[in-house]
Amino acid sequence: QYAGRVEAHARSLARPMLLRTSARHRQKCTASPARDVLVFDGDGVGPEIITAARRVADAALSVAGVRGIRWIEMDGYGYDNGLGVTEAHLEAFGEVGVLLKGPLSIPAGTSGSVIEARGQAFTSANQALRQLFGLYANVRPARSYALPWPTRFGDVAVDLLIVRENTEDLYCGAPEVWVDKDTCQATKRISRGASARIAEYACALALQRQAERGAPSLVTAVHKANVCKQSDGLFLEEARKAASAAGLRYEEALVDSLCAGLVLQPQAYDVLVAPNCWGDIVSDLAGGVVGSLGLLGSANVGASHALFEAAHGSAPDIAGCGVANPASMMLSAAMLMRHVGEAPAADAVERAIAAALAEGCATVDLGGAASTGDFTDAVIAEIEQSTINT
Repeated sequence: QYAGRVEAHARSLARPMLLRTSARHRQKCTASPARDVLVFDGDGVGPEIITAARRVADAALSVAGVRGIRWIEMDGYGYDNGLGVTEAHLEAFGEVGVLLKGPLSIPAGTSGSVIEARGQAFTSANQALRQLFGLYANVRPARSYALPWPTRFGDVAVDLLIVRENTEDLYCGAPEVWVDKDTCQATKRISRGASARIAEYACALALQRQAERGAPSLVTAVHKANVCKQSDGLFLEEARKAASAAGLRYEEALVDSLCAGLVLQPQAYDVLVAPNCWGDIVSDLAGGVVGSLGLLGSANVGASHALFEAAHGSAPDIAGCGVANPASMMLSAAMLMRHVGEAPAADAVERAIAAALAEGCATVDLGGAASTGDFTDAVIAEIEQSTINT
């Protein structure tokens, strides 16, 4: 039963993340009109890095000679309107199905932290999109890049894929309850269905990586079952079943031990699958390991909808200064292009980013001096000098 379900995930649920498409499919895409993609700029540095990512994606698709993307811009996604996300935004995403989204400043603290959408309460507009459209898998690749200056892991080939369950755990949306005036209690919700779904999805992606690299993949299930015995124990139960059905190498790691392991020996890990909270923590740590959250793409994938966003926050302190690192948003745009069947163009974007960094064009957060525009121009120049075989 599990073997069939993992195989089905490899064929269908993992399909949005597949890196290769058939020649027949590409031929069909070339002749078809531009693909619609919805755009929410977000706030902070969002508009700047969204613009950069769109420029890079358009350049790659143009050089590849395939159908382009029709960007459908929609303003007002943010807390300036007092709502975070409106019904118009939800309707647009429901219709278009693919979204490139800038980061959003989410209010912290006990006031103004809950929004209402379609009769439900959510802790943020981002959570509303994930929950309402079933975006259950947050996928973040973390790879090391060659930089012309020393880095902590400059001589180590880090190539991680973090697969985070995106709809439950401590972020399930259940209201926090004040037991008394000095005690607040949160809900950690782990279900068998969601755990099985994310484990099968992670295993499907691991099988894909295994086939591409010609080497066995390793799936590591991240947990804290020594304390959260029932909830994380349930998650592990489903992860074991999925890995066994897929015939993959498999291990389990306590989240605190894993964090130490990622700092000491990041190259020892391959595919990490985790409940929502632990995945949130581990994916940010992975960004630090490879040099910056600005070097991680991020996809939120469901059965029928997908959202692509930067792995970092809105950085309002540098908004409008022209120094934000757009690489994360560009890498997310590359993931989006794979999702719509344009893998060669996506590969070209990733190669161009790596080449620009290797030549020393980097923003301040990476130790360079390039502006957002400088880095974008350098990546586009690399794309325009390349050959994209479709």
